[in-house]
Amino acid sequence: MRAVDVTAELHRAAASLRAGHAARAKRAAQDVLAVEPSNARARHLLGAAFAREGNLAKAIDHLQTAARAMPGQRAVAADLAAAWQRHADGLFGEGRDDDARSAQREAISCDPFFPDIRAAIQAGAEGRLRDAETGYRDVLKADPNHIHALVGLANIAIDRNAPDDAERLLGRAMSVSANVSHVHRALARLAMSRSRFPEAEAAAGRAVKLNPELAESWTTLGTVLAWGLKQAEAANAFERALAINPKQPRVHLSLGHVHKALGNSDASIRAYRNAVGADAGLGEAWWSLADLKTYRFTDAERGAMQAAQERKDLFGRDRAALHFALGKAFEDSGEVDQAFEHYRRGNDLRASHESFNVERFEAQCQRLRQAFTATALAEKQGTGRSAVDPAPIPIFVIGLPRSGSTLVDQILSSHSRVQGTMELPHVLGYVRELERGAGYPDAAQQMSPEDLQALGERYLAETASHRGDAPYFVDKMPNNFLHVGLIAGMLPQARFVDTRRHPLGCALSIYKQNFARGQSFSYRLDTLAAYYKGYLEMMRHWQSVLPGRIHRVIYERMVDHTEAETRRLLAHCDLPFEESCLRFFETDRVVRTASAEQVRQPIYTDAKEHWQAFGPHLSALESALGDALHRWDRA
Repeated sequence: MRAVDVTAELHRAAASLRAGHAARAKRAAQDVLAVEPSNARARHLLGAAFAREGNLAKAIDHLQTAARAMPGQRAVAADLAAAWQRHADGLFGEGRDDDARSAQREAISCDPFFPDIRAAIQAGAEGRLRDAETGYRDVLKADPNHIHALVGLANIAIDRNAPDDAERLLGRAMSVSANVSHVHRALARLAMSRSRFPEAEAAAGRAVKLNPELAESWTTLGTVLAWGLKQAEAANAFERALAINPKQPRVHLSLGHVHKALGNSDASIRAYRNAVGADAGLGEAWWSLADLKTYRFTDAERGAMQAAQERKDLFGRDRAALHFALGKAFEDSGEVDQAFEHYRRGNDLRASHESFNVERFEAQCQRLRQAFTATALAEKQGTGRSAVDPAPIPIFVIGLPRSGSTLVDQILSSHSRVQGTMELPHVLGYVRELERGAGYPDAAQQMSPEDLQALGERYLAETASHRGDAPYFVDKMPNNFLHVGLIAGMLPQARFVDTRRHPLGCALSIYKQNFARGQSFSYRLDTLAAYYKGYLEMMRHWQSVLPGRIHRVIYERMVDHTEAETRRLLAHCDLPFEESCLRFFETDRVVRTASAEQVRQPIYTDAKEHWQAFGPHLSALESALGDALHRWDRA
C-alpha cells in the first residue's frame, strides 16, 4: 500500500469538490479512509462527492456516519439535509410520494439551521421584520441554498411590496428543489400580491399535493380560494386544515370570514367563537364578531374581552382590535362615552404603527389633477375596442369606505346582466408598477392610447376569473377614486359610480372600523377630515374633465327613495330596470366587506343619523371638515 499524506489528500478532496471534480474528490477521500477508516472529515467529503454524482443512497450513508462522528458540525449536517432533500426530489419524480415525504422529514430533522429559521419565523410573526430578515440572511451566509431562508426573505419582500425581489428569491429556491411545499405556498402569496389568481391557485394546489399532511398547505389553499371568491371550496380547505390540527385560532378565524362572505351567519359566529375559545387574546376574532354588525355581545363576552386586555403578551394589532370590539359592545348597550373611548384607543394603537402623511396625500392629489386634464384625457382616449369580443363593461364603484358602496354594489349585482365581484386590487397594482418605473402619474402621461388600451386588455384578462361571462361586472375598490383618469384611458367603456354619505356619518363609521389594511388615514379624526376633503377635490376634478362619466349616489337619498335612485343608477349604466335590484337582499352571492350582513337585509334608516349619538365627541371633526360639511353632496 502506497504511503498516504492524509492532510494533503483531504485538501485535494476538498479542492476537487470546490472545482466540481467529484470523481477526483471521491478517490482522494477513499485513499484517506483506506488508512484511517474512522476519519470523519474524509467520510464527510466522500459523502459530498457521492451527492455530487447523484448517488444519494451512498451519500446519505457516509454523511450520516460523518454526522455521528462530528456532532455539532453544521457543514456536515447541512450536506446531509441537502442530500435527503435531493433524495426526496427523486422519489417524488418516481411517484413514491409517501417515501419522498419521509425523506423530507429526515432533511428537516438534521437541518442544523432549523432552530434559526424557527426563531426568524417567530420574529416575523411578532412584527419584528428586521430581526427576521437578519436571521434569514445569517443562515444564507452559511448556506446560500437554504430553501427555508430564501422563502422567509421572499415572504418579507412580499410584505414590503417588493415582488421582483420575492420572485428572484423564490426562483433560487425552486432551482434548489421544486418539491418543497413552503416554496409553492410563497409562490401563491406572490401571485396573489400581483392579482394573478390562476397562478396562485396552481401554486397552492401544488403545495397541497406535495404535503397534504401539513395543515399549512390546506390553509394556503383556503386563503387563495377565498380570495378568488371560491368560498365553498375555501371552507372545505380550512376544514381540512383544522381536521389535521384543530388548535389553530387563525384558521378558525379564516373559516368564519368565508362563512360570513357566503351569508352563513350561524356558521361564521361558531367559527369566530371557536377562534376566541382557542385564544381569548385573538383580538381580530373578537372584532370579527363585532364586525358582523348584527351581532350583540353577551355580558360574559364583554368581560372576557376586558380580561384579555390585561394580558401582557398581546401585540398591538390584537390589543387594538379588542378595543374596537369593546367599542361596539359598549355602543350596543347605549354607553356611548365608553364606546368612543375604546374606539379612540384602538385607533391610537393602529396609528402608532401605521402613520399617514396628509401632505404627501394632498401633493399626490395635486399631481393627479395636473396630469389628467381634460386635454390630456382627450389625447389619451382610445377607441373603446377590445380584443375581448364583446368587451365586458366594468362598473367602478368608488368613494370612501363606509359610504354605502356595498349597498350600491349589491343593487347592481342583483341585475341579471351584472356580475358582482369584490374590491378588485388590479388597478392599484398597476399604479404600484408605474410608480416603480417612471413614477406615477408621470408614467401614465407618457403612455400612448395603444399602451393604455393594452393595460385595459390586461385588466380584463386578469379579472376574468372573478367576473365570469356577464356583459357587466362591478369593481368595488373605493380607493380607485384617485385613479379615475387612468381607468378612463384604459377602459373607455367603463362606468363610474361615486357613493357618498354625510361626512360626519361616513367619517365616524370609518373611525369605528378596524380595517385589516390599506386605510391608514382612518386612525385620526383630523386626518380623516383632510382625506375626506381631498376626496371631494378629486371628485370635483373628475366630474369636470370627464363630464357625464360619473354618477353620484347619495346614501341618504338611496335609503329614502330607493326605487327612484335605483332607476337613476341603472340608467347611468345603460341597464334596464329590474325589480330584483329592489330586492337586493335576496341575492345569493359572496360579499366580502364590513357591510356583508347588512346588505342581506332590507334597507333600514337607522344608520343615516346614527352618528348624532356621538355628537359631543365630533366637534373637532366638524371644525376640521369646515365648508365640506355643507357642500359634500353638491361638490
